[in-house]
Amino acid sequence: MDGRVQQPVIDYLRRRFRVEYIDLITEAGPNLILSKQEDKTAIESILVRVKISVEKHKSVGIAVIGHHDCAGNPAPREEQIQHLHNAVQFLSQQYEIPVIALWVDEKWQVNEIDY
Repeated sequence: MDGRVQQPVIDYLRRRFRVEYIDLITEAGPNLILSKQEDKTAIESILVRVKISVEKHKSVGIAVIGHHDCAGNPAPREEQIQHLHNAVQFLSQQYEIPVIALWVDEKWQVNEIDY
């Protein structure tokens, strides 16, 4: 959701997946929402939009992003990395395309998280 994160992430994903366009599904703290799985309405909303992106727009990958100074998930980096891991696992069970985790640091640099 945070505009500071969007352009660096778009640029990274265009290179990473070798695509021209990136669908953005924005939420405040998506890694927290998908990790905790407590807000069923928010999860369903995200899944409906991801389904459209994957099925109708033929997206070739999914990225879940966490970032420094996040208002929607103010947890420290280490905790957000765990949220990213849980979110990737959850989405990987839903879709048969690559699901990756990205961390955007305090310099707005995008880092892919390996698990």
